[in-house]
Amino acid sequence: MKKFTIYNNLTKKKETYDPKGSKTINIYTCGPTVYDDSHIGHARSAITWDFIVRYLRFLDYDVIWTRNITDIDDKIINKAKELNIHPDKVARIYTFSFHEDMLSLNIEWPDFEPKATQHLHEMYDFIKKLINKNAAYQINNDVYFSVKSFKNYGQLKGQSFEELEKGFGRIEPNPNKRHPLDFALWKGITEANEYGFESPWGKGRPGWHLECSTMNFVINNKKIDIHGGGDDLIFPHHENEIAQSEMALDCPFARYWIHNGMIMVNRKKMAKSEGNYLTIKDTLKLTTGNALRLFVLNSHYKMPLNYTKDGILSAQNGINRLLEAISDIEINTNTNTIKIQDEYTENFTCAMSDDFNSPQALAVMFKLADNINLEKNKNKKNELQQTLLHLLNILGFNLLKNKINPSLLNTIMSNLINELLDWRASCKKNMDFKSSDKIRSVLNNSNIEIKDLSNNKFTWNIKI
Repeated sequence: MKKFTIYNNLTKKKETYDPKGSKTINIYTCGPTVYDDSHIGHARSAITWDFIVRYLRFLDYDVIWTRNITDIDDKIINKAKELNIHPDKVARIYTFSFHEDMLSLNIEWPDFEPKATQHLHEMYDFIKKLINKNAAYQINNDVYFSVKSFKNYGQLKGQSFEELEKGFGRIEPNPNKRHPLDFALWKGITEANEYGFESPWGKGRPGWHLECSTMNFVINNKKIDIHGGGDDLIFPHHENEIAQSEMALDCPFARYWIHNGMIMVNRKKMAKSEGNYLTIKDTLKLTTGNALRLFVLNSHYKMPLNYTKDGILSAQNGINRLLEAISDIEINTNTNTIKIQDEYTENFTCAMSDDFNSPQALAVMFKLADNINLEKNKNKKNELQQTLLHLLNILGFNLLKNKINPSLLNTIMSNLINELLDWRASCKKNMDFKSSDKIRSVLNNSNIEIKDLSNNKFTWNIKI
């Protein structure tokens, strides 16, 4: 089996992956909490795991990829109250929206996509194991994990109890907890009409951290090779997963932990209060899925990434450069006769096998694209083009079907129509009625109907 290195956040160093004599790699990554449209941070995480999974399969590993859906959470319940609909409907609406986004970004489907509400009874068994081991305790209808019961607590974050107590992330406040860092395994409801599920500890809902540990165990039993997600999940989420899982299962949880860096917008943390919150759907109104993928992969997955319009424009120009290199490619449907240039494949593999160094891999792609444009021999050029297409496919690009998202197409068409109508208004103002009538006729022939209003204003709509 081919070797590759991986930066393990658990050991805080780059390591050569140890397959333990198996071609199978079980990967679990944290998916979205489905209470709103996914944002570009979700896009970065999804693209990161997509290209890593694709590359490991290229290395001939049998990858089993699990990505969960958190379909019960306080945020979902709050959204349901806001929309005056059932929480389950909220989860279904935004799960569908998430899947739309993944298809737009050419993300492969994971092998498993469990939902939290599908595994409640397994969660009850998980909690019971922890209570029986004195690693969890009940307060009224709540059940908490005792962090003091796990001697290695803080190992993933790399901090002591005292440092962790200063506070990070989603830690439930409760003055009755034995320790401030103890976290909820089960959250009892406080009002009779509040949304919840019946359990041995009363009506309530599972803790966020418990969900992933349980779904991991259900699908992968006790074998998880790589666990990943955004680096904002290191503490408390992944730290808590390790603690509760290793206490319940009496074995190491995951061998390697990988985390992608966060995404900022114009050098600021993305937030609705900052006015820089970008959903994937918003972003794809301005660019293509291939360009967004290039933008993400042009930085190493561990590094923070700053989203700017100039950065996206540069990525789209990069895609155009790659498209130009394969514009006249002769597609060979017989994959057995396709010749791949080893020199570029070796350089690509060398880069990617060094902790998935996508920027260096892309540098190989662009050097190859430049050489394609310089190549005069038709057969040699076609071999280079097939090589470029082959390697780009490993990174998840789909240039032969460089689809424009319908939202982006609508934006382009709306801008074009408005430009024509502004030109028509200018013609009318200058008494050039022949030209203005011609523009109107062209638009009408394209099923675009114009309605003139007073004060030189107008509206338009598409006739069906």
